[in-house]
Amino acid sequence: MSEKEGSASAKLTIESSSKDIVNSAPTKLRYVDAGANLLDSMYQGTYHDKTRHEPDLDIVLQRAYESGVHSIISLAGTPEESEQLLDLCENGVKYDIDGKHIVDDSATAVKMFGTVGVHPTRCAEVFATKSEGGPVWTLKSEEDRNEIMQQLTTLAKRGKQSGNVIAIGEFGLDYARLHFCPKEIQHVGFRAQLEVALVTDLPLYLHNRESGEDLMEILSEYTDRFARCQKYPDGDNAENRRIRGIVHSFDESLEIAKKFLSLGLYIGINGCSLKTQQNLDVVKDIPLESLILETDCPWCDIRPTHAGFSYIQTIFPCKKEKQYNKDLGKMGFCVKNRTEPCHVAQVAEVVAGLKGLKVKEVVDICCGKNVCELFGKLEKRSK
Repeated sequence: MSEKEGSASAKLTIESSSKDIVNSAPTKLRYVDAGANLLDSMYQGTYHDKTRHEPDLDIVLQRAYESGVHSIISLAGTPEESEQLLDLCENGVKYDIDGKHIVDDSATAVKMFGTVGVHPTRCAEVFATKSEGGPVWTLKSEEDRNEIMQQLTTLAKRGKQSGNVIAIGEFGLDYARLHFCPKEIQHVGFRAQLEVALVTDLPLYLHNRESGEDLMEILSEYTDRFARCQKYPDGDNAENRRIRGIVHSFDESLEIAKKFLSLGLYIGINGCSLKTQQNLDVVKDIPLESLILETDCPWCDIRPTHAGFSYIQTIFPCKKEKQYNKDLGKMGFCVKNRTEPCHVAQVAEVVAGLKGLKVKEVVDICCGKNVCELFGKLEKRSK
């Protein structure tokens, strides 16, 4: 995404070549960012352990709402993050300013929902231990692992009851980063969390990185059990689906995608799904009725060097992290290469371009019908 300059106070869409530079432009489209990481330190102003600006999650959420995003599903990666995320979904953005606990109500227009789970690259730190400085991870005792699973189950049930937790995840397998967690421990964590999903009757929010075949094989072992206990919110329209879930940030082959689709899973796509021409060919061939849009923010931006960039119609003005401050954020500027929920509009534009459809058609199906069939209507329940 290239940096764009212009009137910082502009509130209307500005025509620039074939793309629109947007500063809080009104929209009639209703987006859902079905995969965000709102707990990431970048939204607290920290990049690579260096503080660059004030926390600005409130501004990020306000910009999302003004850009047409009415709901965001944010992802957890550890039991502790699951707790923090549920607190964020229940209570909104909070800051400690001069020793006072402040709740920012301006960012509450967009509804936030979350997941409960352990990311595959975090499974070792959660389910295993290793001696100080040692290279070998050792699984914790079965009793300790069961205690962790009970913690996740209790949290998921509490969040489900309030309508704030809508899936178990982000969990699965990641063979691209085995230096964080060996395969064997990932498998233990994956199977344990599948049991949590069965007990809580929540959809699966799946991570897959260079592990499609193994992920598919393990899921296939659980197909019958999930078919017996899981029900889609709209059972009549989803009667052929066998596992309620989504394979997040998909970037593998069409062959692997078809295998996941055969289990009834949805395919989640973001900027990382749209980097190469091969990626675009895969997304083009996946039925619209099986796609769900996400950003995986603050990661997975769609850059000018990416194959999908040519389809983007909307460009958000941005500043480099060293130049950015909260006042610029309020004027409509994003941080360069830091994705936000508002960028889900760009994902929709790429999909529309690939399939020769209007953006509204893509949004209505991928952010509307598909999300509703998988997760329900995304409604909070009174406390």
